[in-house]
Amino acid sequence: MKIKAKLKLEWTVLLLFIGTIVYSQDTLRFLHVTDLHLMFNLESYNPELADHRNFVRKYNNTNANFKHFMENIPEETNSDFVIATGDIIDFFEAEALGEEKLAYQVEQFVRLKDLYHFPIFLTLGNHDLFSYDWGEEKVIFNQLNTGRAKATWIRNFDCFRDGTYYNRTYVVGETRFHLIFLDNGFYHFPKEEKVVNPYIDKPQLHWLRKELREAGDDIVIVLMHIPFSDISVLPESQNELYKELNQNSSVKLIFAGHRHKNEVKHFTSDGYGEIIQIETGALARSLENWRVINLTNNSIIISKPGVTDTELIIPIN
Repeated sequence: MKIKAKLKLEWTVLLLFIGTIVYSQDTLRFLHVTDLHLMFNLESYNPELADHRNFVRKYNNTNANFKHFMENIPEETNSDFVIATGDIIDFFEAEALGEEKLAYQVEQFVRLKDLYHFPIFLTLGNHDLFSYDWGEEKVIFNQLNTGRAKATWIRNFDCFRDGTYYNRTYVVGETRFHLIFLDNGFYHFPKEEKVVNPYIDKPQLHWLRKELREAGDDIVIVLMHIPFSDISVLPESQNELYKELNQNSSVKLIFAGHRHKNEVKHFTSDGYGEIIQIETGALARSLENWRVINLTNNSIIISKPGVTDTELIIPIN
């Protein structure tokens, strides 16, 4: 274990117990990645399904991309931790060679992650909950085993020890940063339900409301998988999540993935300026799809994808 990684791991353990870390440095630096789509032991699954994910979807290099990222980028950028916002794996369970399904992708990811002694925080994406079947020459997916999938993630990762949505607070200089990790991976709804994604359930919505109230003057950064679209922020969409964030002046920034795009969106916040949403492209698609985020006493500095050059500076004081 490298000394730097060991120290960062010890900071993380401390964080899990006291809830807030006070940094003596003038910058807290983390990496944002998303949409890893890792897959393990595909030879155990329906070969047509495996070929589709590997070659039709072109996910045959996903594991190699993650390994390269973890072996190089955290140290090169002198980062303190990594945040991966969903679609960590390509599926929770899938049709095997027989009719049964195999569900051990989460555990296989644990083994891979544990090779790198570096703190990583997760949010869940839709693929992290997916069940796959093969039929009519295509992948048939559902999210009907979401409860079992989430239980598996909770059982295997410390960041989910209190559930699949959670918070972390960091103090840099005199500025408190309140990071809120949301669970909005469930997204497949019948049209008649008229749900405009991104969606979180009612218990999580009430928890979020409490978090925002207690955050007070902290700078709030939201991490989630499915981003807001131009449609979902419109009042007529009645998106409860956006309404909750939109009316809180502390919410400055959202990090998301899902669309496999590198994009920055500026949404008008009711009476408070704006909320900026940062999307990072899929690491499954390119080794360059990562960003460095620097939290300082006076600003948030966000890099361009794949480099440390600055794309955006958000003043906060």
